[in-house]
Amino acid sequence: MGTGREANIRVGTSEREQALAALAEHLSGGRLDIAEYEQRVAMATAARTRADLRELFDDLPDPHPDFEPTRPNNHVVAPVRERDDDNSLWEKPTARRNNRGLFVFLGVAAVSTVAVVAITATWWALAPLAVVALVLIMTS
Repeated sequence: MGTGREANIRVGTSEREQALAALAEHLSGGRLDIAEYEQRVAMATAARTRADLRELFDDLPDPHPDFEPTRPNNHVVAPVRERDDDNSLWEKPTARRNNRGLFVFLGVAAVSTVAVVAITATWWALAPLAVVALVLIMTS
């Protein structure tokens, strides 16, 4: 039984719930009658310190509530750093351009080229148009 400072440590909800579970086990084991169980449950829910809870189990065998502190997890959590936009090695994706107008222009140019070559048989005069079309394709 704890004495001194350890007995005067205040209890929380989890310790009270442990005590209630232990009392229920003693009730189901026949060591407590209903009236005594109800009285001890009322005292357990009103308990403020470990000594208050321990005195409920003075005349009972195990199980008793466990007041040992829970051990902290030894997990190491690495901090997550937000990406620095100024020093980032990642490139930001650029917005895609709408190339619909370019494709319409190239389609009209191709149909016009075929029509002019079929009618006049002077394909070499349309060579600058092909160069402009290639430059537009390469830069988009």
